Amino acid sequence: MDKSILIISAVFPPEQVTSAFLNYDLAHELARKYDVTVLRPYPTRPIGAKFKTAEVEDKSFKTILVDSYTHPQSELIGRFRESIDFGKKCAKYIKKHHNNISFIYNSAWQLFGLGLVAYMAKRYKIPYMVPVQDIYPECLLTKGNKPWIVKKMVMGILKPIDTYYQRNAASIRTISDEMASYLSVTRKIPRDKYLIVNNWQNDEDFENVRNDFPQDIIRFVFVGSINVHSNVEIIIKAFAEANIPKSELVLYGGGNQKEDCMKLVRQMGLGNVHFSFVNRDQIPQIQSQASVLVLALPTGNGKLCLPSKMTSYMMSGKPVLASVDCDSATARYIHEAQCGLTVEPDNIPSLVEGFREMANLSTERLIVIGNNSRLFAENNLTRKINLHKVSETIVSIIENEN
Repeated sequence: MDKSILIISAVFPPEQVTSAFLNYDLAHELARKYDVTVLRPYPTRPIGAKFKTAEVEDKSFKTILVDSYTHPQSELIGRFRESIDFGKKCAKYIKKHHNNISFIYNSAWQLFGLGLVAYMAKRYKIPYMVPVQDIYPECLLTKGNKPWIVKKMVMGILKPIDTYYQRNAASIRTISDEMASYLSVTRKIPRDKYLIVNNWQNDEDFENVRNDFPQDIIRFVFVGSINVHSNVEIIIKAFAEANIPKSELVLYGGGNQKEDCMKLVRQMGLGNVHFSFVNRDQIPQIQSQASVLVLALPTGNGKLCLPSKMTSYMMSGKPVLASVDCDSATARYIHEAQCGLTVEPDNIPSLVEGFREMANLSTERLIVIGNNSRLFAENNLTRKINLHKVSETIVSIIENEN
């Protein structure tokens, strides 16, 4: 192996975060042909998780723990400091080892970290790919009614950073046609520079799980980070107002808004709303016990991202109830697969009707819709299909450079 690849990964196992496992899979796959080194900070995600070690059992690639500042709390200044510090230390590593690096997979923290790595890669003429899971800085502005002058200032200061690291990338990996089209227009970057590859799950995790549909209760389940962008508060309020007999809502996950949501449930006296935490390897089993899987995104947010839970939900072969923008990739998936129902985002009455409509479906109908979900996932969202697309593109870039 005479060529090396550097993967800069802001999250990495044992963190229970989708991007962490995507980057792990990519490191393992590329290590079949190249020397691979992963730079990662100490694990802190999701907030509240405790890690005894940052060790990774896979020895096919090298992992280096970067001693950088971490800030899992949802506070902008702290997150920016985290991004800058990790980016600076990764840039320092590139400066020292640039002669031995053939390619960089730049999955640092948003904006500043990505920009610092991109600057150093450009300086030493090292090709890199940048993955875009969510569109920043726009995602910072989708929650709450911020004054137009604030939005203009944020976009004016931060958007050029995002444009810089995309414009100088050899390839930009994003996860939907909608995101690629939006970025191409707003960043003035050729559309063919975007590699559209769906996120994937570990297919084997879902294969031997019995897919049960509860018979005596309608169980709505949310699995994911409970943060400002997941609109869990709206899910809780709509479920309570729907007042469906013999029903429950179970919310699995940690996050910055979990305590607030638990407080809300106590204040409302909801005995049929429960919270729990689940490890990634338990997700298939947990989701198999749901009647309907639920997600919600703030208005505008659905156009800027495709929630990673959508892949997991569909692999579980369950109906999906989604409160999202009608022109989002999430809505398109649900409509193409005929696997659930979408309602207007940030609209509690619409979500109330969504809960009631799904609750009125027979078990037989829920099973049919769930099967549609699984079939779509098998054809579009597997690791075998999508990991190969990313690794193949990276190999092509490296080979064309030599």
